[in-house]
Amino acid sequence: MATKATLTEATRFFNEQFPEGCSYNSRYSQVSAIRCGGNGQDVNLRFQRLGNQLQFLASLYNKLPSSSTSKESVKTAILATLTAMEDLKNSSGQSLLFSNANLGGSPSGGIVLAGLVITRTGIYDDLDTTNRNRIAVATDSLATQIASWMDSSSNPSYNALEDTVSTWRNQKIANFALNGPILHVGSLGLYLDLLATHSSASQYAKYQTLYKYGTYVMDKWATFDSSGTKASLAIGGLLSINSGRKFFPSSGYNAYVGMGLAWLAHGIVYTGNLGIIPNSRLICDSKKINNFYSSVFSSQANMKAYEISEPADFTGEKLTEDTILAVVELGYTRTEIDQLLAGHLDSSTGYLYTLAWNGDPAFLTALDKAVRTAGETVFLETEEADGSSVIIAYSRLGEAAAHRAMAGFAGMLQRDILTVTDGK
Repeated sequence: MATKATLTEATRFFNEQFPEGCSYNSRYSQVSAIRCGGNGQDVNLRFQRLGNQLQFLASLYNKLPSSSTSKESVKTAILATLTAMEDLKNSSGQSLLFSNANLGGSPSGGIVLAGLVITRTGIYDDLDTTNRNRIAVATDSLATQIASWMDSSSNPSYNALEDTVSTWRNQKIANFALNGPILHVGSLGLYLDLLATHSSASQYAKYQTLYKYGTYVMDKWATFDSSGTKASLAIGGLLSINSGRKFFPSSGYNAYVGMGLAWLAHGIVYTGNLGIIPNSRLICDSKKINNFYSSVFSSQANMKAYEISEPADFTGEKLTEDTILAVVELGYTRTEIDQLLAGHLDSSTGYLYTLAWNGDPAFLTALDKAVRTAGETVFLETEEADGSSVIIAYSRLGEAAAHRAMAGFAGMLQRDILTVTDGK
């Protein structure tokens, strides 16, 4: 298995995926479409994807050597991203940098705040006064909104923390979708660690609320194997299959929860540095999701991790007809199930790159092999000699893949995971 330097491949990703890059390839990149709103993306998705871009660009900028000639190109791309974010408006015409359209309903707010925090810790000093002010106000505004939202009496997810958890076929089901809230409070954890003035995490007035969100993920909603070292989470939420997608683990959902837990660890144990992984149980909890998907890889010849998979069997196989019929017997219609399946039949193994934030290089090496074996790659003809990494080849599948790759690169750069592989 050949390796390449993470920083080299991250720079290559920038040059290929971003219009400001020196080898931009419009066949694969939809970065510009996300910025300008092409291809029918709704405003929350665009906001979320711009958060992924900001995390990646700021992380790359901060890691490039000061003598690098490509640094100015990255700076140009970051400023273009900031401008695009400023141009995004919610339904009331407010800038989404200052007022997230739907904090509780999607993961976008947390993903953007994480990007803003990373920007504040490095590139910020190199920006002009206008953009420094914009970043500072946006970061503080979004952090304040999330802090107010997370324990509000009107917040359904906070109220649901204490609700009874239902089960089905040994699969626990949370009463709300966890990924958005965990990413929100996780990004707030990053903000508190890196930018706030508390001398220790326990001094934060809402520390117990942060702790509750983090520890409840595994204590109440995770399904474990017999050893207690592997954990998956079903997509909890509303009663309707279409809205809540209950019962079923999902690679994208689990990966975002794991990323949020890794961020939130910074709000429980302060480090002052993203390169230092907090000594927190939340990091161990996040890695239990890695362990679940490692077992998924080893149990299937194609090594695929599906966006919707069999519940609580620790194989992660595609939904079977028997499971579909069992769900229908619970009162859901076959039409609902078929609509659900229509959008989630393909493998989404590469979504797991967002787990890079928990700092597990052995898992990422296994993931590279799984993504290549699953066929979730677009290798160019020249790459047998050129030696592209798997994450680069994965990023060419489309905008969802590219933005998961951005989150993965950001995590690897920040956690000092120095190499990526060709997956062979």
